[in-house]
Amino acid sequence: MLWLGFYFPQLPLAVFAGEKDLPLAVTRREKGRDLIDRCNALAQAQGIHAGMPLNSALSLLADLQVRERDREREQQMLEALAGWAWQYSSRISFDPLLMLLEVGASLKLFGGFSSLMERMQQEQPVVADLQHWALAPSPSAAALLARYRPRTCVTERRQLRSQLADIPLQRLTRKRQVLELVQGIGMSSIGDCLQLPRPELARRAAPEFVLLLDRLLGQAPDPRSLWQPPEVFEQRLLLLHEISQASALLFPARRLVESLCGFLRGRDGAAQRLQWQFLHRDAPPTQLIQGMLTPSRDVEHVVEIFRQSLERLSLPEAVVEMVLQVDDWQAFQGRAEDLFDSGRGRQDNHFLERLRARMGSEAVQGIQVQPDHRPEHAWCYCEPEEKTGDRRDVSARHEHQPVWLLPKPQSLPVRQGKPCYQGTLQLQVFSQRIESGWWDDADVARDYYRASNPAGQQLWVYRDRRSGKWFLQGFFD
Repeated sequence: MLWLGFYFPQLPLAVFAGEKDLPLAVTRREKGRDLIDRCNALAQAQGIHAGMPLNSALSLLADLQVRERDREREQQMLEALAGWAWQYSSRISFDPLLMLLEVGASLKLFGGFSSLMERMQQEQPVVADLQHWALAPSPSAAALLARYRPRTCVTERRQLRSQLADIPLQRLTRKRQVLELVQGIGMSSIGDCLQLPRPELARRAAPEFVLLLDRLLGQAPDPRSLWQPPEVFEQRLLLLHEISQASALLFPARRLVESLCGFLRGRDGAAQRLQWQFLHRDAPPTQLIQGMLTPSRDVEHVVEIFRQSLERLSLPEAVVEMVLQVDDWQAFQGRAEDLFDSGRGRQDNHFLERLRARMGSEAVQGIQVQPDHRPEHAWCYCEPEEKTGDRRDVSARHEHQPVWLLPKPQSLPVRQGKPCYQGTLQLQVFSQRIESGWWDDADVARDYYRASNPAGQQLWVYRDRRSGKWFLQGFFD
């Protein structure tokens, strides 16, 4: 087995989304005082550093953005990253600020470790920084090396001793009693402990410490609870600053979309309907349903449709938190393309999706035929890309009808026994007789004709066989 560990030292900062050009610090409570736990580069440039009392930091930088460390949100973000990493390994575990993947069974599939790492770094979400990694035969070693010796690659157990030897014991355990006992006999590094006979080390320190070393070297089982992905995707993002303009939601939304697409790739799925919630302080949440013509898991495509949707979004007040949920994802189906496919169909689909996102799905729809002889019931709205059956059969059944039909048949006056429309009509061809609709209380009995008026217009008219009245149904080109 080979375990790949990723350490995310900036995760406590990353859980707070906001502007990149603001100095930010995360605090922790220690011995009754608030201390700086981590800060971003802008805060460091002003003299802020980890371990500094909060009051001292604020005296140096009054506009420092301060957030209390939120370990629950850190765990949620780790699980979101695990949803993305599920496509590379089905055995995932966690340590604080660490994600561990068993990749020994995946290396052959991805063409070796170098190819796997290259692909992961190319597809990594913005929130993930995969620079602190380590590969080792045991999960404990992978976690320790990712923290304190990143970019270490150890594939065999016998190499672990040399790689771990000079790491201080404080990096391995924080139990004061164990550290005092071990240091009391003159040992300060992992290598010092490994040189002693195990029975002597267990007698002088503790059996638990020896078991910890054995797990580190892969000589003892290291049972860990494995993470399982949820059936539905739901992720929340707390904003560093309130956002009052809808267009400004695009930047933080991208992080959620990247997590979603990683989740979908891990499950080999795609989504067609995204449910957004924008939470406010004193107003009900604003809902936004983002629909797409075809299921997708492409980040750029989903973000572009979301950007178009924002143009018709109205916010009652500033947004403090965002939620993205997808509960009806489906299996991904790759597109089979022709060798000389120009991509015109995909371009048309993308254009229709952008148009629907900007104008609303009700404003852009397709039309398909219905198996009904009555012209007003022979069609219906549908999704723009929905299949409509055999078009040759449709054209054959309706070739005698005009393309332009009135929304509702228009009653025509009759003079000297002939219908009139901008003059007396000349009936040219008997078109068809329709008697239908008895099953839905819209029964009709009509005789259709092609007619022309003095202006030369070609009309499609019918006589109601029950009332004898004439009606205009449409126009020919």
